[in-house]
Amino acid sequence: MSASDIGSAYALKPPTSNARLTEVGRGTPMGELLRRYWHPVGLAGDAGATPRPVKILGEELILFRDGQGRPGLVYPRCCHRGTTLYYGRIEERGIRCCYHGWLFDVEGHCLEMPAEPDPTGAQCQRVRQPWYPAQERYGLVFAYLGPPDKKPVLPRFECLEVMAPGEFVEADDSSLGSGGIVIAPCNWLQHFENVVDPYHVPILHGSFSGAQFVEQMAAFPKVKFEYGPMGVKATSLRPGPDGKTFRRVTEAVLPTLRVVPNPRVAQYGMVESIGWTVPIDDTHYRVYVAGRVKEKGELAKFKSRYNGKAWAELTA
Repeated sequence: MSASDIGSAYALKPPTSNARLTEVGRGTPMGELLRRYWHPVGLAGDAGATPRPVKILGEELILFRDGQGRPGLVYPRCCHRGTTLYYGRIEERGIRCCYHGWLFDVEGHCLEMPAEPDPTGAQCQRVRQPWYPAQERYGLVFAYLGPPDKKPVLPRFECLEVMAPGEFVEADDSSLGSGGIVIAPCNWLQHFENVVDPYHVPILHGSFSGAQFVEQMAAFPKVKFEYGPMGVKATSLRPGPDGKTFRRVTEAVLPTLRVVPNPRVAQYGMVESIGWTVPIDDTHYRVYVAGRVKEKGELAKFKSRYNGKAWAELTA
């Protein structure tokens, strides 16, 4: 073998993912860690009078809202005969199975068995449809999929609590920051670690397809990384107009929170939005975002486009 043969792709091993970090099913190390936190599973409007299938951490579930306005998240098949609750009927007190009419509330309690001699009797107390806690905040429905005795408080965030005059919180489920793809076909960590990679910005987003952000972002930054108990913060400094410095801070906050200020609107102030990198399964993820806006639909304007196209639509 000559020196020119060294490095041949013939010896290249097939690529692999770090299973410890990317596999999110029940019983896996990362899957169990993520199940100790709350995660968005949909917009508040997704929980309605029609059962909606959702998938998170490898689990397929049904999201709904009962007639009392409470969001519910249940296992997709009825605990009676396994019929899908996707065809269930939403009622005042919960969701009713289309097969034998068993009625379950948002916490899985069986309230009625119409075919039994005593439809609301003691037998109802012995049955419970598998369910997960669901709460609304910031225009999103959050779910906790972990052990009940480990359930934390659903957190609040200052940047979504302190409003300037005329501001309100809006939520988005189009995976802002993923280049136009709503459900991305790769593991969640591929996106999450990219949040604190400031060096790809001037190359990928600043030169290969033109300046996809503001012109200042095309300059190579001076970067300071800070490592804390909750994640990594990257502070990027670039020369700004009139001799000023454009200071931009991005954060990857464990386990899935992404703090990425929009360079068009947040050059000098508190970050206007935060996002959650939600693993759908081992090989897919999506991003939910909540942010302060002054006009409805303003978050959607944060999508970066080049010549009218989203990143995912660009070709050579």
